[in-house]
Amino acid sequence: SLLRVPRLSSPWRRAMADPLAALAAFEASLVQSGMDITQRFDTAWYNDYVAEESLPLHPLPTCGRASSMAVLIGNTSALWPAFLAWLNAQPDPESVVDPLDTYTDRVINLAVEKLLASPGMEGTEHHIYWPWEGGERLVSMQRAAVASGLCYHDSETQLAIHPTFGAWHAYRAVLVLSTPALADSLAPSAPNRLPCLLSVAEKDAARAAMTSALRASDEVNLCTQLHGAKGMEVDVRLAWAALRD
Repeated sequence: SLLRVPRLSSPWRRAMADPLAALAAFEASLVQSGMDITQRFDTAWYNDYVAEESLPLHPLPTCGRASSMAVLIGNTSALWPAFLAWLNAQPDPESVVDPLDTYTDRVINLAVEKLLASPGMEGTEHHIYWPWEGGERLVSMQRAAVASGLCYHDSETQLAIHPTFGAWHAYRAVLVLSTPALADSLAPSAPNRLPCLLSVAEKDAARAAMTSALRASDEVNLCTQLHGAKGMEVDVRLAWAALRD
């Protein structure tokens, strides 16, 4: 492939024949590539949560055990310098299809390959779930974030609110690993879910921004129906971005 991927080296040199050390090196390598959010959780926490909410989602695999280690992978604004450096290094950046998804796929898969090749990870079964998948492979990244204690989920705006980063972060994948030592390192029970992190004023502002974004979307849909794509004048993306503020 002509697509170049970032070099991931130094964290792996420190990994010993220990699954936890290998996982720490995996997480450190992702930080180098701009994916600075990694949250470990038990697949049982997610499965119990989606069952409790009666959501039409398939459970995450437990790999023949009561539960397995999973890692939610995401990013803050730290992603953009690494992503843009990668994109600008491509022979023909404009020809890269879905560049952000391509970058995400390549970086995470390369890091997973190195993780599975690490001492102590022999024979590990793994599963990677992406936000763009559907059907039986559909995983709610936001519910994984809630179940793991990473963020608060606002039911009105459907935004995941992080205690530090607010709504300005994103989730890129969930990785499930069968290694018993990793599952055994997790807490025996799910963490307490975060309480609402929004003030009354912030909830009112979010509700108003949601209304504006929905109105903008409706206007664009009507414009498209009447005039085709050229009739679009409202920048819906900015309206939805304002919701995160």
